[in-house]
Amino acid sequence: MEEEYIPVKKSQVNLLKKTPLYYFSKDGEPLLYKKDGITLDVERIQLKNYPELFIHKSYKQEASKELYKTLNISLARAISAKGLATIKALLCEVVEEALNDSLGTSFDMLPETLEILFQGYSENKSLLESLTLISSSSSLLTNHTVNVLALTMHYCIWNKFSDAEIKILGICAILHDIGLTKIERAIVETDEQLTDIQFEQFKTHTLKGYKIINNLFNFEKEIALVALEHHEKLDGSGYPKGMTDISDAAHLIGLIDSYEYMAYRDKKFRRAQKPFGAMQILKKDVMAGKYNKKMFVELCSCLTR
Repeated sequence: MEEEYIPVKKSQVNLLKKTPLYYFSKDGEPLLYKKDGITLDVERIQLKNYPELFIHKSYKQEASKELYKTLNISLARAISAKGLATIKALLCEVVEEALNDSLGTSFDMLPETLEILFQGYSENKSLLESLTLISSSSSLLTNHTVNVLALTMHYCIWNKFSDAEIKILGICAILHDIGLTKIERAIVETDEQLTDIQFEQFKTHTLKGYKIINNLFNFEKEIALVALEHHEKLDGSGYPKGMTDISDAAHLIGLIDSYEYMAYRDKKFRRAQKPFGAMQILKKDVMAGKYNKKMFVELCSCLTR
């Protein structure tokens, strides 16, 4: 019986207004907690004064669409109000759903999210860059992904990519590390230096991500290739295959991924670099033939405008 129901995260409860919600009695019987179209009162939501709630699998697609639609509407309002902390928190929620797919999410709504960000940038040129400076209570993986997304869109808009290219690269940024959801959380979230054994496990996220995107989503081949190739290097020193013929999209996301990792993440064994310091480290890798020089210069230009 319980396998027919999907648990709802507490952060999702107030977003699911149209979806019926259920709870289980002490005898394990599913009971209706909230009918279609009913909203829980604000005080109950704030106090989290309700049992663990579920949706029936038959409502999975509808619940997913409602969740994304509500988040996108909230995101658009936050951008209009210029509330950076709220924008970052909402983006983290969208990305969290995309990475963990808790409701069997339809990814048809991701382009709408990117369009909202694009419009926000057109009104506030510092929006995307500023988002990377806002902290969030979300996981390290979610924060990292949102930062890579913001930096990627900033790079693309600065370099006058087409709208279609920006949306594809935005989805690439959101999904580039989706394979990490299949890696032990302690390895992904640690601020310690990984052991050799842990790093070997960590490296498998590229292949896992490639398989997830190919098996579950009807996306362009380019998006799956970014998940597979974003840790490859032009000199063949990367992983998983040590290849030198890398797609431009994977190379760009890999470059931005490396910059974000150095500039925004403190570790016990090293402090986060200031932007200039991170660029200097990347410059050494460029000179060693690991990254494309033109792409690196373009990234520096948009970050130091």
